[in-house]
Amino acid sequence: MSDRVSQRAMRIGVAVVLVCGVPVVLLASPLLFAVSGAIDLTRRTKSAGVSRLVAMVLNYLVLEWIGVIAAFVLWVATGFGLFMGTGLSRRVHYSVQARWGQSVFAAAQRWLGLQVEFEGSTLEGGAPLIVAAHHASFFDALLPTLLLRRNGRYPVRHVLKRELSWDPCLGIYGHRHANHFVDRSSGDTVEVAAIESLASGAGDESLVIFPEGTFRSASKPKQIFKKVAATDPDRGARLNLSHTLPPRPGGILALLKGAPEADVVFVGHVGFVAFGSLRSIAASVPFPEPIKVKSWRVPANNFGADPVENLLVIDSYWQLMDDWIGEQLAQSN
Repeated sequence: MSDRVSQRAMRIGVAVVLVCGVPVVLLASPLLFAVSGAIDLTRRTKSAGVSRLVAMVLNYLVLEWIGVIAAFVLWVATGFGLFMGTGLSRRVHYSVQARWGQSVFAAAQRWLGLQVEFEGSTLEGGAPLIVAAHHASFFDALLPTLLLRRNGRYPVRHVLKRELSWDPCLGIYGHRHANHFVDRSSGDTVEVAAIESLASGAGDESLVIFPEGTFRSASKPKQIFKKVAATDPDRGARLNLSHTLPPRPGGILALLKGAPEADVVFVGHVGFVAFGSLRSIAASVPFPEPIKVKSWRVPANNFGADPVENLLVIDSYWQLMDDWIGEQLAQSN
């Protein structure tokens, strides 16, 4: 059995477990809320953080359940997948994906007190877009979709790390149409070629990538900056990042090569670090400060055929983003 077939079989298995398990979890929800309520009482806080977190998790599981059921209905409606690649199928799948992402954010607003403020460049109209977003938690993987949707820029193709494909909805919908889940074990050359191919066939569809590849932790920056300085001393010297990680050049340069007519939008944000773990979420809700999001749109004519020059432009805007994050954190403190 090929690796691709085995992965699909495992995703289907996870989806079946979800469909069967969520009703059981919902039946047990009174007990879960009783336990979480007792924990909140011992914490002697008025925020009911643990109970809010349980409500959010349950809401998320219900949305996953609905998404998986909808995926099965769409599979049947497309002739058991025979007509999955048609334009109508793509539009319907993209619409379901967008509504699912918006619903997850709405649940976070309802249970966690999450609010999001947007500022910066407009994304409406003009050239196709490559969105390069800062990555601070698993939750912010939905942010570019929300940002593009509210600006009327849909559908979207994503470049995501392979681990996210284990989320039932992200995995099922992400593999049905043009997206790429990066497999770091396959080698940079293979992955770069796949990302370039994804971009070259995008047409007017937007492209989303998280160039850092992972989110920053206490141990990662020193190791990563040391590696950058060893492989590209000039780049190591010009980057002075205090809140983000250096963007990995392979993926975003491949998108630029595959879609040279696209503008690049850099997206930074402040406030998602608290979503790094369940414990930090429970300790933070309801979130007193809104998530602040800012975008910088760089026209396509700022980039060319030289990847070295393109990386200079990318790094300059990434540094600008990092500086902005520092300013926002300083103001909030």
